[in-house]
Amino acid sequence: MLEDFFTKLADEMKTVGSTLKRDLTMKGRLERRFLGREVGDLLGVTDTYIQRILSEEPENNPAFPRGEPGARGSVYSLSDVMLMRAVMQAKVGVKNRYLYWREPGDPLPVVTFGAQKGGTGKSLTAAHFAQYLTMQYGLRVGIIDCDPQATVSLYFADQNSPMLTGEAQTVAAFMGVENYKSPNLDRPVEEMHAMWTTTPWPGAKLMPAGAQIQNGDLTLLMLAEDVDISTHSVLQKAIKRWDDAYGPRTTTADLRNEDGSFNLERYHAAMDETIDVIIIDQQPSLTLMQLNGLVAATNVVIPQTMKGFDLSTLGSYANAVAQYLKRNAREDEVIGAGRHIVLPTIIQGVNEQDTDQVADLYYDREDMISQVFYSRSEAVSNAAEYYKSIYEYVPETRGKRPSAKAFTDNANAVNDHLVDLVWRGKLPSKGFADTFIKQKWS
Repeated sequence: MLEDFFTKLADEMKTVGSTLKRDLTMKGRLERRFLGREVGDLLGVTDTYIQRILSEEPENNPAFPRGEPGARGSVYSLSDVMLMRAVMQAKVGVKNRYLYWREPGDPLPVVTFGAQKGGTGKSLTAAHFAQYLTMQYGLRVGIIDCDPQATVSLYFADQNSPMLTGEAQTVAAFMGVENYKSPNLDRPVEEMHAMWTTTPWPGAKLMPAGAQIQNGDLTLLMLAEDVDISTHSVLQKAIKRWDDAYGPRTTTADLRNEDGSFNLERYHAAMDETIDVIIIDQQPSLTLMQLNGLVAATNVVIPQTMKGFDLSTLGSYANAVAQYLKRNAREDEVIGAGRHIVLPTIIQGVNEQDTDQVADLYYDREDMISQVFYSRSEAVSNAAEYYKSIYEYVPETRGKRPSAKAFTDNANAVNDHLVDLVWRGKLPSKGFADTFIKQKWS
């Protein structure tokens, strides 16, 4: 019987898939360490400045990480870098800015990476952006994986991740639509907040994917019969309810005690207090659940390859979303108030047709097409073998280091460009996008 075949196959793949994912994601997760000068680049200071802080007596600055001994000097983890930011920012009279947490009352950006076609690097692009925001700005990032394949979840998983044991709640539960027999759109916000799971990546929390997401589509379809419910905006309203209750309360000034010393306990509490930006990774399809991810977004990024057939898919995707919103969006709804963009991906440098296509689209509609793009790179597949992003991948041989360095520079340029798209200057540019544009388009 076909039903028996697929039932047995599903059970078997649960075991195989779980073991495979665990082996791949656990091997060397976040083993990368940073030298003092690399830490200085991330913090926007010189290595000399860091060394001056370290030269102080430990009792004068006990919370400042001292690193671990390495072959070329002390090395630091990403957790060390995150803590350094907070310690430096909390000092009395500090002039520069090192930590960019949301202030009480600030809006919550929601950036959705969506596409109708698979294989465009969508999940990796979303993971890179989330990790870049923690590394370069110290943001507390929430990643919502709306793709049942759970690809972006694997970039943030470790042996303690509930997604590998099947215990995690998905975005469907956050929305209250995981069970079509008993939907609960008014789920207590305390339960919603508990659905953000910690990850080994400092500053990043995850709402992993799972089978519940497919149940969500069925629930939303049944709820569509209720004229008082906008089935495309359930996630948007859920995020607002959660943020109203769990928005930022702690400022960086609150991280110091009355005597000026750093309050480490308050820092750790603030790291779990809220989220500064939400990143949503979409399934390559257009269902009611995926429409919710688009409607919830303040900014939509569409990773897209530039081949002819792929662009035809982009056209049908854009038309389907536009027609749905024209027919179903209500006049009192605010949908996608920020800027949105198509991000070219997997562009072959030797293929002039690819770059010509990007140029033609950009010069025709520069407000819609990014002139900063992801190039095709062997470093992507090398890192992906271990379910690692380029920011944590350490090449095993010297021969692979140049391509990894080049792709890291490429990722920095794309992410720098996306920061400007989302925050419009409220987060300072690191200059990576400008360098890319001068090199590629001069």
